[in-house]
Amino acid sequence: MAPAAVIGHSVGEVAAAWACGALDLAQAVRVVHQRSHFQAATRGSGGMVAAALTSNETEQLLEEIGCADEVAVAGFNSPRGVTLAGPHGALSALEQRLAERDLFCRRLPLDYAFHSAAMDPIKEPLLGALKGLSPTASQIPFYSTVTGGICAGSR
Repeated sequence: MAPAAVIGHSVGEVAAAWACGALDLAQAVRVVHQRSHFQAATRGSGGMVAAALTSNETEQLLEEIGCADEVAVAGFNSPRGVTLAGPHGALSALEQRLAERDLFCRRLPLDYAFHSAAMDPIKEPLLGALKGLSPTASQIPFYSTVTGGICAGSR
C-alpha cells in the first residue's frame, strides 16, 4: 500500500522528495552530501535551544529580551514546543529568562544554528553545487514544511 502523502522537516524534506519520486536516490544523496558539506563551514556560529513555548509566547519573549532579530524559530514541534536557533549569547539570555519563569528549555548538543541567518552565507555556494538537479513530478503528494503546501516536485 502506498502512502497517502509524504512530509519531512529539514534534511527530512530531501528524504520526502525521494520518497515521493521527485528526486532519484543519487540526486537525494547529492543534496544531503552538499548540504552537509557547506553547513560544516558554519560550525561555531551558534546553537539551538528547545523550549516549552507556544508560537505567541515565543514571539513575545524574543521581542521582550530584544533578540528577535538574532534568534530564529527553527521549528514548531508541537503546540507548546519550539526549537530556536541563533548566536550563543542570545540563546543564553533566552535560557536565563525561561529559567526565571520556571519554563522548560534545553540547549541542544549542537555547534550549529540550523534554520537561522547563520546559514545565509552558504546559500549561494550550495545552490551552485546543486545546479543540474533534475527533479520530476511527484508520484505521491509532497507537503513541504518550508512552504506549508504541496510541492509539485518538478521545480
